[in-house]
This record gives sequence, structure tokens and C-alpha cells, in this order.
Amino acid sequence: MTGARRPFAVVVVLLLFVAALPATAWSQSSGRATGPIPPDVLTRVIGSLTDDVKVPDPPAGRAPRLTNERVLAIAGRSREVRDWIADHPVTRTTPEFKENDGKHIVWYVRKKADGGEVTEAQVWVDDATGRITETRVGPQVAWMMARGVPGAFGRAVTRPAIWLTLCALFLVPLLDVRRLVSWRTLDLLVLLSFGVSLVWFNRGEIFTSVPLAYPPMLYLLGRLVWIAVRRVRAPGVQPGMVDEDGAPARPRFRGWAPTWLLVTCLLVSLGLRYGLNAFDSNVIDVGYAGVIGADRIGHGQTPYGTFPADCGRCDTYGPLAYLTYVPFELGAPYTGKWNSLPAAHGAAVAFDLLCIAGLALLGNRLGGRRLAAALALAWAAYPFTAYALESNSNDALVSATLIWMLVLAANPVSRGLALALSIATKFSPAILVPVMWRSPFPRPRSTDRGLAGSLRFAGGLAAGAVLTGWVLLLDGDDGLRAFWSRTIQYQFDRDSPFSIWGQHPGLRPVQLALTAAVALGALALWRWPRRRDLLTATALAGAVLIATQLTLTHWFYLYIPWFAPFVLIATVPAWPAMVAPRVAAAPTPPEPAAAAAGDAP
Repeated sequence: MTGARRPFAVVVVLLLFVAALPATAWSQSSGRATGPIPPDVLTRVIGSLTDDVKVPDPPAGRAPRLTNERVLAIAGRSREVRDWIADHPVTRTTPEFKENDGKHIVWYVRKKADGGEVTEAQVWVDDATGRITETRVGPQVAWMMARGVPGAFGRAVTRPAIWLTLCALFLVPLLDVRRLVSWRTLDLLVLLSFGVSLVWFNRGEIFTSVPLAYPPMLYLLGRLVWIAVRRVRAPGVQPGMVDEDGAPARPRFRGWAPTWLLVTCLLVSLGLRYGLNAFDSNVIDVGYAGVIGADRIGHGQTPYGTFPADCGRCDTYGPLAYLTYVPFELGAPYTGKWNSLPAAHGAAVAFDLLCIAGLALLGNRLGGRRLAAALALAWAAYPFTAYALESNSNDALVSATLIWMLVLAANPVSRGLALALSIATKFSPAILVPVMWRSPFPRPRSTDRGLAGSLRFAGGLAAGAVLTGWVLLLDGDDGLRAFWSRTIQYQFDRDSPFSIWGQHPGLRPVQLALTAAVALGALALWRWPRRRDLLTATALAGAVLIATQLTLTHWFYLYIPWFAPFVLIATVPAWPAMVAPRVAAAPTPPEPAAAAAGDAP
């Protein structure tokens, strides 16, 4: 191995270790006691996770065994609480006894400058044993997501055996063993490395998990930009791709696994993910929101401003996030309770199948059945797409609309319609409008160029707005006002500890500057690069999506599937270089003397 490649090899080996770290860490931490959590809270936040939990009724009116002084002394032993209040001083500490569960709660409260109070920490002490059963500090007090509740997201897929199995099904068949030290290997490992951040999130240590999510995103952003820039600046770039013989070239999957093995791994991955969804998954608030919204639409109401208290802020998504649940809710009607919600399961599986079908169709068009199987497997085996599926969220709907935007990219109306549907699900994909405005093909039809192509793309966007926007008018002007206040305005004013911006409010000017830079960069892509192909457009679109996520105040692992298809399409196939087609040399005219000699009898 040459000296130039040795550092690269070291990085690959380290990332291989990193990819396996999540499962090892989960195995070590799976037995950590988290303490009992009130069932009513669990029911509101993670729904079906507590369907089977039975809590016995304690004796009523029982006097506490521990005195307040003793409870305060026990709570003060918590190193986690001591460390937190050392940096966040409190103004009062108050114990409270809960007769219904025989627990003492110690409240550590800080008085704000405006006279209000904020709880900095809580400690649960069991009255019978005198032991600390649970502690919450900082964001954990208000955010259930920050407490490390086992199985709250992804459920069984986060178990070490299942996570490692998916990692193997994703990584091993997609490697090129003849070029193991390659960019593709590094790209796949970085996609898996989000699991390191997830380990700390599952432990409830979000001040570690949040910063660890940024390096993989920054790498993938830089990688996609590099792919696009290199493609545009490659010497001899011409409209159209041809191979060395002058024939049209196609992307290929150059891995070691034969096609039959790719298909076999795909079937195993599908069986695993859908089996888990049916028998060991839960519905988080996002999926619950879709079912509620579908019920409201079915009764002629706008979903905005009409949600029940147990999902009061779940009406913050676009109208398609509720419309797509309507057929599933008709088959399994909403009962008014956050139970197993079969409608949410059905919708999540349908969204996932749309993603797999879109990637398979796109891969078949680009490089035949082998590439189709590779791209479908990449989605089906990627642990974070399974994480979204087992949470029964709507995030795969965003992915599906973006994948089909690429499948239908040759037609500006269809391209605009698919992008509009993605925006009507969650609003972040709106940043892709300038990127996808022009055709991502070097030689579009004459009707798809210039003003005609722009008008057709805009028509597709308008059609998507009409097909979904009628939901806002179900309550007339009140529906429009509710939509604005519950979605756009709420997102702008939102606070969250799941980003560096939310954890460090002093970085707000930096966040705003980066947001403006991303917006300006996306606008620049409306005109640049002048020459592009599908790979260039895919890489740039993925880069813009990742850049947008880097500026979000609230970021979560369920957003990874939004940009994952762009990364997979840009990195899994071996894309042929765009080179100038060979031009046959003109025949050399004969010498005059030779021509004359040839005419002699």
C-alpha cells in the first residue's frame, strides 16, 4: 500500500470499528436501570409502548417512611444532579411525596429574571427502599425524548443482534472487495456511523449525542459537493455520456456480490423489517398525528388546531402527512386513543415500499437489474430506514416523494409535482425548488428547455399545491390562519435541545448566518452549473438537504432517510465519466501522383 493511501486505510479501519460500536455499547447498557415512569406520561408520549403495562394500585393514604430531610440527603447524592446544578444554580429545592406510587420527587427549581420558574432537575426516591429510581436534569425534565427510555424509538431494531445484522446486510454486499480501500467503503461506513450518536441518545445523554451527529453530516455534505464539482469540472465534459467505444455508457454496480445474493439479502432485509413492524414496533407521535389528521379530514374538518391534548402539537406537518393516512384510517378507524394504531403501521409500510420500488425502478433504468437490486437492498438494509419504519413515522413519505422526483425527473411536470408533494409533507424540501427547476439531463426535449420547461415545472408545483391545499380550506379562513400558526410560525419559534443551536442559544447569530448562506447557495443552483446530468443534480440536491438539516433547531435521526437516497444513488453505482464522444477521423485524400497512377490502364 502506498504512503498516500495509508492514512485513508487507517480512516476506513477506524470507521469499521465505529460501525460496530453502537451494538456493543447497546449490549453493555441494555441492563441499565432507568426507573419506573408514570404510565400516563408514557401513554401520551409513546403511545402503544405501554399497552401491556399493568401497575398495581398502592394503598391509599399511607404516610411516608422517609422524612423530607432524609429524602433531600438521598437526592443530593446523585452525581448527575450535582454536576448539573453546579452549572445551573437553583433557588429552591422542594421534596414532594406521591402516595399513588410511593415515591418522593425532589424538585430543583431556578427563578428566572422575569419572575417565572424553571425546573432544572428532578430526582425520584423510593420511599420503601430509600433508593434513587430516576433522575432528570436539564432537557430531560420537559422532553421525554431526552430521557433514554428503552424502545421509545425504533424499538426492537435497536437491539444489538438486529442492529448488527442490518449493518452486515447493508455493508458487506455493497462493498467492492477488489477496491476495499475506496470512497464507496468510506461513504457506507459514514452512513452507519450515525449509530455512535444514537448510542448516547439511547442512554439519555443528549449533550454527547447531539454533537456526534454533525461530523457524519458534514462529511456527507462535503462528499456530495465534491462529486458534483468534480463532475462539472472534469476535463472533456460534454453533454452526454459515452464509453471508450463511443457507445452510451451506463452506471454500474461493481460489487463482489452476485445479483442472486443481492436479491437474497434484499428479501431477508424485507422479512426482518416488516416482521418487526408487525410484531415488535410502536407508533410514535408522528404516526399518531397522521391517524388523527386523517380522522379529522374524514369528518370534514381541517386537521390544524383540532388535535386532542395527548398530541396537541402534532398538527405541525403539511397536509399530505394527513391525507395519505385517510385510506388506512378508513380501514382501521381512529378510536380516540393512542393504542396500537394499525392504520399508522399500514401507512408506514406503504411509504417504505414506495421508497424501495422507486429506487429499484431508478436503478433498473440507470444500470439494469443488478443496480436495481443493489439500490433496493441499500435502502432495505440501512438501519436508519428500519429505525423510521419501526417507529411508524411519516418520514419515509418524504423520502418516497423525493425518490420518485428523481424517477420522473425527465418530465418537468412530474418532477415539479413530486417535489410539491414532498413539500406538502414536511416543508424543508422546498429548498430543492431552485436545484430541480431545470432538467437534470444534458439533452432535454425542446419542450422541457427554457421558458417552456420552467412553466411546466411550475405547473407541476401548482398542481401539487392544489391537490393537497384544499385541506386548509375545510374551515375557511380559520383553517388558513390555524395552518400558519400551527406550522410555519410554530417551527420558527420552536425550541429544542436536539441541536447545537438549541443547546447553545448564544450561537443563534451563527445559525442565522448559515441559514442565509444555505438559502443563497440553493438559489445559485438555479443557474449553476450550466451543464448537468442526473448524478450532478442528485449530488447537489442531497448536499442542499443536508446543509438545511445542519441549520435546524430540531434535528432527529428520523431525518436521515430524507437525504439517504441521494447519497446512495450518488455513491453506490460506479458512474461513468462524461467524456467527449469520439469523432471518426476524415479519410486522408490520396496524393495526386498516386491518384493519376491509379487511373492509368
